[in-house]
Amino acid sequence: MPAVRRLAFVGLEYVMPPEKAFGMSRAIGNRRMGGIVEIETDQGVSGIGEVFGDPRVSAGYFRMLEPWFLGRSIYDFDHVEAAIRNRLYHLGAQNQLTACLSGINVALYDAIGKTHGVRVCDLMGGCATTRLPVYASTGFFSKDPSNQLEQQLAEVKAHPYMGAKIKIGRGPRDDAARCRLARETLGDDALLIVDVNGNYTVDMALACIRAIERYDIHWLEEPLPPSDLRGYAELRARSPISIAAGEAHYTLRDFRQLIDGRCVDIVQPSVPTVGGLTEARRIALLAQAANLRVSPHAWGGAVGLTAALHLVASLPVTPHGDNVPYPTLVEYDLSDNPLRSRLLKTPLVLDDGHLLLPDGPGLGIALDPAVVEQYRIC
Repeated sequence: MPAVRRLAFVGLEYVMPPEKAFGMSRAIGNRRMGGIVEIETDQGVSGIGEVFGDPRVSAGYFRMLEPWFLGRSIYDFDHVEAAIRNRLYHLGAQNQLTACLSGINVALYDAIGKTHGVRVCDLMGGCATTRLPVYASTGFFSKDPSNQLEQQLAEVKAHPYMGAKIKIGRGPRDDAARCRLARETLGDDALLIVDVNGNYTVDMALACIRAIERYDIHWLEEPLPPSDLRGYAELRARSPISIAAGEAHYTLRDFRQLIDGRCVDIVQPSVPTVGGLTEARRIALLAQAANLRVSPHAWGGAVGLTAALHLVASLPVTPHGDNVPYPTLVEYDLSDNPLRSRLLKTPLVLDDGHLLLPDGPGLGIALDPAVVEQYRIC
């Protein structure tokens, strides 16, 4: 039985000039961070996974988790994770502990796929498609005069994405102005998604909705802070625009509250955050069982994005038959981020508004060691 012989954590950070800072309604910044977990089995097979968050924090959690997995079968993740949760219950789940478990879980999937010569999506239930439709994640608030909303939307317009997501959340009047510009630039056929990043209260979110409804918004993302579940349920019941959330929620337990409470229309698990591919697929199937849509959050690095592609490829189409009104969309970050665009030896292929699932066993990707070292901080 293959066992884990070695685990390693690599912390990555990309720092751009301060004048290039960009971001969301709550804040803007000039750093992109994350981490990579690497495992090696006693048969010499390796696997990689991505960890969300500040790598200096993740590194401490990783050192705590490493002994639990060394020497264990590569198939034992669920049992090891349960032992960790049961023993360390007082640490909670909404933190870098879960993010590190996410990276380990994905790395194990990658190693298992390579061990058996199959893709990760095949391990999770089969591969429905190798062409995954994406929406462009863009429209950031920016300090750079040459990279304002107009320039970002022009980049989207030049490619056949199904749609685009832009940042709003600085007040209803500003929200409406940004949505008007986006709709005028992208045209009537493109899906327009807007993201508040949890910056509103319920009354402010309702004022925002009244201001932007005329622009045919496909979904309103994170209108409220992640802990305001009652507010989400109230808002969803009153909103003519679909509500989405999930990037700041952790594990199946968080998402069960979102789903059972009918708080959202679109469920957005982030693989490097929620606990990995195992937990993300549980969440997706729970959402489908509740007849809710799924669209994974994938605003991070190349490994997490690839994992999201495998997740979506593995999901059955539901509840549709031959006619699918809206396919499950994967987020495609257009911001300045070499941790997404340069980290792989062979970059992901974008073709006619779709990302192609990589060929090969496991995740089907390999890191470029020189690029990893260029951005390594721990």
